[in-house]
Amino acid sequence: MAHDLAKRGDQRLSVSAAARLLGVSVSSLRAWAADGLVPHERTPGGHRRFDREQLRAWMANRGGELPAQPSGRGPTLVAGRVECLPGAARVLTDEGGAIVDEALALMADGQQLSHRRTTARRARMDDQLADLADALDAGDLSGCLREAEWQAFRHGAAGLPATQPVGEWLALACSVERHLHAMGLAPHEVDAVRQAMDRLSWRAAAGLAAGRRSRAEAREDSHRAA
Repeated sequence: MAHDLAKRGDQRLSVSAAARLLGVSVSSLRAWAADGLVPHERTPGGHRRFDREQLRAWMANRGGELPAQPSGRGPTLVAGRVECLPGAARVLTDEGGAIVDEALALMADGQQLSHRRTTARRARMDDQLADLADALDAGDLSGCLREAEWQAFRHGAAGLPATQPVGEWLALACSVERHLHAMGLAPHEVDAVRQAMDRLSWRAAAGLAAGRRSRAEAREDSHRAA
């Protein structure tokens, strides 16, 4: 599509922000966009961006309607603002497969996982890395922070170990930092990405703890009711 991206940059949404607005998963929106079913544009770095008005028209044509306001609240969005790092985003996109391979190897560390569990973990980490690349390109980490916390909360509420939500972000952080150094990114950019990934790990840990508290409270309520 021939659009002036600079003039309309304030209206463009990352994949995660557009998915929240539409109420669908990030992976579903990516698949629709790849099939040409949803209007979107590409940044010079190759990241998808979605225009709110185009999404509104797209939904209206299908009998739906977007909310009048963005789903995220102001303070959360401000807290998620980071430096735009298109160079780092490009490395994460171009080297994504190798980054995830290394992160998986770090997590394995002698574990014997089934093929199904390994495949599921790779799919999650691929999505996490792609979301992070979009966030760094857009300069807005808020969607990644919310998703990391929510997924970890669900994990904790289900009584599962911390290996998945927190361990995956930590393994990705180690692998990402090594690849950014290897690709010759400026030290301040590597530091900025490291800080962003630290925030994601912390948010995942907070979500996991909240999920476990919720699970414990639910069990206590159940025991009292019995």
